[in-house]
Parts: sequence; C-alpha cells; structure tokens
Amino acid sequence: MSTPPKPGKALSVKVDARLYDDLAVMLRAGMTLSDAVRHAVGIVADGYRGAWESGRIPDGVAPDITHVMVRRYDAGQQPSGTPGEGPSDGVPYAGHTPTNTGHTGGDEGGMTPPRRALQP
Repeated sequence: MSTPPKPGKALSVKVDARLYDDLAVMLRAGMTLSDAVRHAVGIVADGYRGAWESGRIPDGVAPDITHVMVRRYDAGQQPSGTPGEGPSDGVPYAGHTPTNTGHTGGDEGGMTPPRRALQP
C-alpha cells in the first residue's frame, strides 16, 4: 500500500483518454482541475468509508460503486461561491454516501449526510 502525498504537495496523475473526457465533463460545471479531482476523490472516498464503517464490505476491500445519487436541481437553492458548495450553508461537501441504515427500498439502502466537508 502506498501513502497519499502530504497536504500541500502536488499530485501527479498521467492523463489518459478516459480521464481527459471525465475531467472535461466536470470542468463544464466551472470547476478548476484541482476542484474536480478533490470533488471526485471525496465522493468515492465517502463511498468507501461508508461501506467499511457499515460493515457491508470488509475494511480495505474496494467496494463496487454502482451508482451515484444526485439532488434534483432547484434554482432557488443555487450554491453561492465555488462549485461543490452546499446549497444553503456555503460549506463544501463531497456528496451523499449510500449506506444501509435500515431504510427499506432495495439493496442500495438509504442516504446519509456527508461525513466530512471538503477542504478548500
């Protein structure tokens, strides 16, 4: 297992065609490259964390993320500031984490609020 770079250090990733296309999609929302990487990694990390903390997946085993939940667009609750900010509190968020919290309605479980705010 390798370790992530220390805070403040740059991250280097070789860009292939798929990453290029994925970043182009995220940049359409007005994000910078750094915003896009932080946002995407935050969402996936919250999914992993939720799967491990709930006991649905053994710790250290990569969960099979099958879908993402997206809030319905509401023009009256547009975030102010940078992309990725919450709709009303101005705190950056990584999205919602699917967890099995005892809700009914299929294997994907219910939705819980984000576990952490993204750092600017």
